[in-house]
Amino acid sequence: MKKTMVATKTSKQKTNKVLAVLTLCTLAITAIIIGQFLILDKNTNKTLHNGTVINGLNLSGMSKDEAKVVLLSNFQEKAEDFELSIKDRESDKTWTFDKNDLKVNSDIHTILEASQDENELKNNLDNDLDFLSQFNKKGGSINVSFNYIFTGLDEKIEKILDEVEKDPISSVITFMPDSQNPFEISDSENGKRVNKQKLYRDINEQFLTSNKINVTLDYIEEVPTTTKEYNISLTQKIATFSTKVADSTGGRKHNVKLALSKFNGFVVAPKQSVSFNEIIGEHTTQNGYKPATIIYNGEFTEGIGGGICQASTTLYNALLLSGVQIDEVHKHTLPVKYVPLGLDAMVAEYTADLKFTNTSDYPIYIKTYSDKNSVSVDIFSHTPDYTYKTRSETIETLKSTGDKVILDTDKKYTSKVLFKGEYFRVSYPKDGYVAKAYLQRYMGDKMIDETLIRHEIYSPQRGVVIEGCEDLPAGIEPIDSGVRIVYE
Repeated sequence: MKKTMVATKTSKQKTNKVLAVLTLCTLAITAIIIGQFLILDKNTNKTLHNGTVINGLNLSGMSKDEAKVVLLSNFQEKAEDFELSIKDRESDKTWTFDKNDLKVNSDIHTILEASQDENELKNNLDNDLDFLSQFNKKGGSINVSFNYIFTGLDEKIEKILDEVEKDPISSVITFMPDSQNPFEISDSENGKRVNKQKLYRDINEQFLTSNKINVTLDYIEEVPTTTKEYNISLTQKIATFSTKVADSTGGRKHNVKLALSKFNGFVVAPKQSVSFNEIIGEHTTQNGYKPATIIYNGEFTEGIGGGICQASTTLYNALLLSGVQIDEVHKHTLPVKYVPLGLDAMVAEYTADLKFTNTSDYPIYIKTYSDKNSVSVDIFSHTPDYTYKTRSETIETLKSTGDKVILDTDKKYTSKVLFKGEYFRVSYPKDGYVAKAYLQRYMGDKMIDETLIRHEIYSPQRGVVIEGCEDLPAGIEPIDSGVRIVYE
């Protein structure tokens, strides 16, 4: 069983953006206040001008030290009967905070002056020089946020958010290739975030006129990174291909199925490249492969892993029908009967491989299965814009040059032939072919284009006839096996 998991971003990105906005706003206010005090330092009268109001306190004509005393005294007085109630209408729960939950920031001015080193503050000071100049002449009204006056409330509000906010839950794909329904897709759930910007704005607006503050949490819905609907779109069957194994020997049939089983449940990630040989392992008895007929040097012979090439060919054609990029493919020396010419995919350890790359932005899921008559490959992914078909055509037939007769000097065939003039046929002459294969791209029922993907030459093969090498004894006639030599 394989799972494709898509992680949900659970970091409070929106909250961070809100904090950034609030910070900038605070810095802007800080810039103005500091500007007033900086300009005040250059003022020969060393007093605030008429019309200077901070959080509703008229500080006109006061010195900097006097203003600080008045502000601190006022903030301490407000703290005595300060009460903040935050209600969650969804759970009908209310959190209440009073003077015991906060501390008046006695170092407000120090904090303000220290913050002038921030780049944002410098920019604000530069941008607001004209305003500060007018502020120095005429005064102005400034409001400082409650959470800068009363320390400790930020942390308590953050705990409320941790309690009520809910992270979105992304859908997860579970790939079960051997099940009738190969995909199990979990539900996705939306999350919710407190609209922190609105919450702080509501508190500050009430804080200007009252010490009894009542606010309600408002939420912003947060959609998960991966929804169930999206995952469903990733698991559509986009291609299938089968080849026959009904007339294969037991060992060969076993090898075809074993090699394909290595890809059953295989998931190809976007941009991932795959080597067939790497996935199926070495063609050895230790890896479970059995002796069966293989093509070697243009002849059918016995070898370990016979039939693996039918597995690679079946996969290759399914990939073609999916529009997957093929990076490496090879033909057999001889034509094979389970696919048309030019659509085979021979593999051999260390010398020939089937390689492909998932160039799409979506994962590819591979399911392989078999019965006594055939083996099949299904490809699942996001439905592409096009569908694909293949076409093969024979360009030319290359005639065989007939049989070659080989004397059985190594006595390999003594059970078949013994004397000269006695013949045993190992193989028949086979014509060769020049073939082309094409990949057709369709949109609906209309073919958009056709691309040449293979141009292969399958060389003609001479038949092989074994002749006995012993001289006939006098009076003995050679046994007529019915073999007739084919000449060019």
